[in-house]
Amino acid sequence: MFTIAKTITTRLPDDMVEEVEKIAEIEKIDKSSVIRRLLNKAIPKWKLEYASKLYQDKKISIGKAAELSSLSIWDILEYFSKKKIPLNYDLDDFNDDLKVVDEL
Repeated sequence: MFTIAKTITTRLPDDMVEEVEKIAEIEKIDKSSVIRRLLNKAIPKWKLEYASKLYQDKKISIGKAAELSSLSIWDILEYFSKKKIPLNYDLDDFNDDLKVVDEL
């Protein structure tokens, strides 16, 4: 699949530019490739942290958290378990689920 790349211009502090240049030299790639690689790692991390925050604040469901973070339900549950993020699931939710099972 071919996607058209867009150019984004930004200003970076000197220390960040130096770090990007060091990585480019070590990896033997251009600075743009370094920045793309770093963003490819940072964006999914940000999405996961953002979705987790919304879930903890009870603003979204577990399904929506998985969707926002581009993970499966099972992967988001595993992440929440590792991070000790409690599930928004109480006795009323359990009783509602039991009713649905009974109706099946």
